[in-house]
Amino acid sequence: MKKFGLLVLFLSAFLMCLPAAGSAMSADEFSKMYDQLQKIDIGGALRVQYNYKDWDDKQDEKIGDFAFDTFRFNLDGEIGDMILSAEYRFYPEYDFTCIHHGWIGYNFNENWQGQIGVHQVPFGIQPYASHNFWFSGAYYNGFEDDYDMGIKALYNNGPWDLAFAFYKNGELGSPSDADRYSVDVLSTGFENEETNQGNIRAAYTITHNDTCSTEFGISGQYGEIYNSITDDTGDHYAGALHIVGNYGNWNIQLEGVQYEYDPENPPEANDDVIYVGAYSYSWGIPTEAVMGIANIAYTLPVDFGPIDSLTFYSDNTIIDPDNSDWDETWQNVLGCLIAAGPVYTYIDIISAENMPFMGGSMVNNLDGWESSSDRNTRLNINIGYYF
Repeated sequence: MKKFGLLVLFLSAFLMCLPAAGSAMSADEFSKMYDQLQKIDIGGALRVQYNYKDWDDKQDEKIGDFAFDTFRFNLDGEIGDMILSAEYRFYPEYDFTCIHHGWIGYNFNENWQGQIGVHQVPFGIQPYASHNFWFSGAYYNGFEDDYDMGIKALYNNGPWDLAFAFYKNGELGSPSDADRYSVDVLSTGFENEETNQGNIRAAYTITHNDTCSTEFGISGQYGEIYNSITDDTGDHYAGALHIVGNYGNWNIQLEGVQYEYDPENPPEANDDVIYVGAYSYSWGIPTEAVMGIANIAYTLPVDFGPIDSLTFYSDNTIIDPDNSDWDETWQNVLGCLIAAGPVYTYIDIISAENMPFMGGSMVNNLDGWESSSDRNTRLNINIGYYF
């Protein structure tokens, strides 16, 4: 009966939209309505993944694992000057679903666009400070491909790209929920959460010729950290400088980031660490650190069966904590992206020391993690069909 009631409601709404008797919709009117509906595109992706970790004894015996990675559903388009973009993801391997982004936008004119909802935080290299599937080390500190809930204004005019944003909180209203895509401060451990964050980003692109350009950018971020135990509010800030060079088939990415969290923790808390999380996990990061990113990629067009191009890359991150008792974190990803029509395959060899998800921790000797300078390596192959 419930399904029947919904069907009746839908048919009633549809009939109300039909023209009254004696005023049949013309072919032009129907075509116009149909064209408007077609401006919202439905898409998505299905991905599977193989991985082998050299520090995992179980995987060593099995020679890795092969699992269903992601199914995602996308809505994108615009009707008039109103814009819609949304993505929802299913992660069977991690046993959770989450929103990736979802926002409504408006084009005020040819230069200005506004967005409200869950959208990408304008900070550093956009949209990604990496070429590989695994991202740079900055992602695991919340400074790459981060999405939060708020409002954003984008300005584009010639060589200038400007962004101004305010975020009330992370993409989820619950600071204790680690079932999320992007990395945010979680209430795990010391009951901290992000709130009232402002971002400014400016980028200027110099065009050398038809195939060569260089982008120079600067980003700033400042926000509050609320602690529910002390009922007090601290703050955090981050700044970044970046360069992106496109020179024919070559792409170069350089970025430097400095950040600091200053939460109002209870007396028993360790003020040198703050907890962040995503993908159903939480982990500690230094409250103050400097990060460096240096990436290079080369795209080779090919005509080999369905394969259109091969992109070879080396992505590198180093994270230097302010606490001298903790070791530096570094990560290198050597890999290749194979593009074959709608199918994209990332073959990544990730090497790292003291990295989350790589058998290490950025905050050594804390919460059961022992300091280790061991280099861990992971082979990760992700195959996705994007539609």
